[in-house]
Formats: sequence, structure tokens, C-alpha cells
Amino acid sequence: MPTTKQITEPFFRRTAHAPLNIAPERGPQLAEEIFGSGRWDLLPSETEANFYAVPADKAIYLSYAGLASLWCVAYAAYHAADIASRSQRQPTAGRTEIDIGAESAERKISAHVAYAKLLFRTDRDWPEDLPAPAPEADFSSPAGRVNNVFYGALSWIMLHEIAHVHQQHSALIPAHLRVRQEFQADDFATRWILDDAGNGLYREFRVLMIVVALTWLFLHEDTVGIGKDHPATILRFRDAGALFKMGDRSAGLENAGYVLKALLDPATPAPSFNTSTEVFEWISDRLEILFPAA
Repeated sequence: MPTTKQITEPFFRRTAHAPLNIAPERGPQLAEEIFGSGRWDLLPSETEANFYAVPADKAIYLSYAGLASLWCVAYAAYHAADIASRSQRQPTAGRTEIDIGAESAERKISAHVAYAKLLFRTDRDWPEDLPAPAPEADFSSPAGRVNNVFYGALSWIMLHEIAHVHQQHSALIPAHLRVRQEFQADDFATRWILDDAGNGLYREFRVLMIVVALTWLFLHEDTVGIGKDHPATILRFRDAGALFKMGDRSAGLENAGYVLKALLDPATPAPSFNTSTEVFEWISDRLEILFPAA
């Protein structure tokens, strides 16, 4: 079986462009005002699934297990949204809910999520029963669209780590101050992606990508718990959601709702909804119960 390093090295070689690609209108600003003329390093690591920055060294580390874990979440998110959105648009006579179970099983959504969670504890070889990623897939193909979701979610995570370096955060401070730094880095990443996104399809896509990244964090918390120096994911989700500013017919919120439901709360029956906002608000309330801040 291939290792996560063998699976994700082709992705790693392209990750430096993710923060530039998610908000290309701000690329020059990122290059000039944030990176400046000093040297920054983007480095791989061979730990469990993790991403972190060392501000003093201007270095950001992406573990191979972390990339594999995030890719699996992106795979599950893309296919869950694809199945649910197509099902939602089918004739509704006599139907009270969307059932995506059979097609989800066929695409091995739960198996990808399970492997993603295993990687939070230790690096493990790629399972034989999961299809391997196709790093060179055209973005117009399903495999390429999964990769696009992966890079989109990774961009928010990387911008979070970039914020730690840019804002000169320190690990040598009390835990409650490190929690504050995490909120600051989240706010930087979310605003960087959304502030100049406009109100069209670009914003819809970016909102969904932020939600996929936060879904990865929810799964991490579900697996290893809440660290003393990181805030509860539900608090991070609340803060990001407050910046989305989407309309009632938002495709981004609708698909975000499908992703959160399928990956984090698949068993709970959902009521019928009239708008995307209702979908997102319902699953947001469910997450408050499933992932309490305390």
C-alpha cells in the first residue's frame, strides 16, 4: 500500500499556490504586504495529520497525513454535496426527505471520513479499498473537482497559518492567549478570502471551501478532543459564519449544509426547508448540540 507521502507529494508541490488561487484579486497584496522580501518556507512533515506554523522561522509545516486527511474530507464533501444537490432537484411528489445513503455507500464517503479521522492520531498507509487521488486530473472531471475542493479548503488552513507568522504569534505565552491568537488567525483567513469576493459565484464557492476546512476541524475535535491552546471548533464556526453574509437562495450555504449534515450528523432526520438559509441554520443548531463549546 502507498504511504501518505507517496500519495500527497504531488499535491504538496502545488500547495504554495493555494492561498494565491483562492483569492487571486488579492495575490499581489499577499506577495508584497504579507510575504514581503523575506524568505518564507513551506515544509512537509511526517507526523500525524497536522498543519502548523513556526513564526520565528517564517515556516509553515504541512504533514503528509494532514494533506491525505484533508483530501479525504474534500472527497467526501464534494460527493455528499453532489449527491444531495442532485437529489434535491428531482421530482418531490410524496417525498419528505433526501436519502443519499445508497449512493454515498457506493462512493465510499463514510470510509473516506473514517480514514481521515484515523490520520489525526497517527500516519497510516493509504487503504487498499479507497481509490487513490488523481493529482493531475482535469478540473472539469469529478476527480479534478475533488482536488479543487481540497485546494480551496487548504487555502483557508494555510492563510490561518500565514496569519500566525505575519502577526508574529508566539507559542511561549499562556494557553488563553494562544486561544486568542487562533481566533485572530481564523479571522484573518476568513476575511482575506471573502472581503473582495463580491456577491456572485466566487463568494458562493469560497464560503463552501471555508466550511469544508471547518468540517475537517470538527472531525479533528471529534477524534482527539479540544486542546487547551485552541478554541472549540463551534466557536470558530460561529465567527466564520458571521462573515458569510449570504442570501436565502445561496448555493454555497445550501451545499455547505449538505456537507455538514452528511459528514458530521448523518443519522439525524432533517425537516424540510424552503431556503438555503434554513438548511444552514438548522445544521448550525445541530452542531451546537453535537460539539458544545464546554
